[in-house]
Amino acid sequence: MAAREPTTTLRLHDGEQIALTPAQVERAFDELWLLGWRMKGAVTAAAKLKRVDEWNQIHGDDPLSAEETAALREALRRVFG
Repeated sequence: MAAREPTTTLRLHDGEQIALTPAQVERAFDELWLLGWRMKGAVTAAAKLKRVDEWNQIHGDDPLSAEETAALREALRRVFG
């Protein structure tokens, strides 16, 4: 049985959950920082993405806001098509 690659799971504003591999997290994080100057929610989405487990331990279940979700979706679209 092959070992599964670890994933980071984020809960979006609409309740959808997205699971990303560590490599996908890094690429999305970089793209969110690039979007930060023009998209509201991009920087906070990047912060939550990078440390989602710690964030949830401190703040409890905290899905991304509508703006953070839109920024993450745009970053994923730009990076992964």
